[in-house]
Amino acid sequence: MAAVEKTYGDALFSLFLEEDSDALENALDSMKKLSEIFAAEPDFIKLIKAPTVSGEEKEAMIREIFGGRLHRFVLNFLLVLAGAGRIDSFDGILKRFTELYNDYKNIADVTVVSAMPLSDGMTEKIRAKMAEVTGKTVNMTVKTDPEVIGGIVISCGNTTIDGSVKARLERLRRDIASTIA
Repeated sequence: MAAVEKTYGDALFSLFLEEDSDALENALDSMKKLSEIFAAEPDFIKLIKAPTVSGEEKEAMIREIFGGRLHRFVLNFLLVLAGAGRIDSFDGILKRFTELYNDYKNIADVTVVSAMPLSDGMTEKIRAKMAEVTGKTVNMTVKTDPEVIGGIVISCGNTTIDGSVKARLERLRRDIASTIA
């Protein structure tokens, strides 16, 4: 994570914590929606970054599109990013804000990848076990990827537990290669 993203993310989170901590979840949801909008409308980002568009025009555009729809801190933050030419750092800032929010709320983001869809029962067993291991409320994302072949891959923070058949086959291939070599 770039220093700029960390600095801006820390500043926005601190502002909410000090001034309106009740709005943290709403702010996070708004920022996630903004990220989706920015991804769907890359021309908007190009326009906000364009040196030919004045700061006043950028501010007017942002206020017209998002005014009344975002918490005032998020709207002002967006204006600051646009004015500083940092709008392209938004996703990294959102990532940092999310990390801080999860730490504050004692939430662990867990991603589970399997070759085939998991049953609801298996998903809940994994959620319960991860809650026990982390001591946190688990926000779990379940994905399917046929390349896993079988088994599951669980990621939480900087830790990945790879119990996939693909990983086992790769280890076996390396073992055989080192034995033959």
